[in-house]
Amino acid sequence: MPVNNRDIAEMFNKVADLLDIGGSNPFRVRAYRNAARTVEGLGQSVSDMVKNEEDLSELPGIGKD
Repeated sequence: MPVNNRDIAEMFNKVADLLDIGGSNPFRVRAYRNAARTVEGLGQSVSDMVKNEEDLSELPGIGKD
């Protein structure tokens, strides 16, 4: 079963929630939430982008880290 953008965004949001609960840096938490919004709003599938070896770090809100 392929992973869709909504699933990936949900994972980013869960990581953000866990970081927030753990008292992590608020900028890091916000970065994960921004990444979730970016992925969910994309007009193309992240799975397809990975298959096509596109550089995901070029997406707004998605960095190399």
